[in-house]
Amino acid sequence: MTIVKSVRLSKKGQLVIPKEIRQALGVEEGDELLMTLEEGRVILTRPEQYARATRGILKGTWGKTHQAVARYLNKERQSWE
Repeated sequence: MTIVKSVRLSKKGQLVIPKEIRQALGVEEGDELLMTLEEGRVILTRPEQYARATRGILKGTWGKTHQAVARYLNKERQSWE
């Protein structure tokens, strides 16, 4: 579903999220949203959706096994001394 609404930025840099979009997102007053700037677009996401979408994104970065990660961490910690 795509909803397009025009909004205006206030002097304080605030936006009002149109009612139809708030309803589609299921957000109410006081709810927390994350705002992401991605390739010139602003994306509003609920924190739990963002966490699900980014879960595991760095998997394997420091090693594929617990032992490899432990070796990496030990090497980094030694470099601090």
